[in-house]
Amino acid sequence: MSWNPIVHPAVDCFEGMALAEAVMDSFELIDLLCIVDACASDRSAGRLISMSKAVEELRVLTGDFVSSDEAAANALSQVALKRGCAVLFDEQPGADIVGEL
Repeated sequence: MSWNPIVHPAVDCFEGMALAEAVMDSFELIDLLCIVDACASDRSAGRLISMSKAVEELRVLTGDFVSSDEAAANALSQVALKRGCAVLFDEQPGADIVGEL
């Protein structure tokens, strides 16, 4: 499989579809899309999304404070990668790393 800069090899649009659907079962696709578009920052190097910020925003939007951070970050990162965003897996929820750049 050749490397594609927009589609991550682990989330290939055909081969990874079952995996993506299994991870995103807990979340509505429209919610994930809205959060990715709202949280992605436009920089000269491209669109960047902070997972801690996106997970926090997803929880506020959906009211889901039960799902694990990992499940939310996995679902959001798959959508972000498909949308051509670079994904920053920052560890602390609420960290505003992007604002410091």
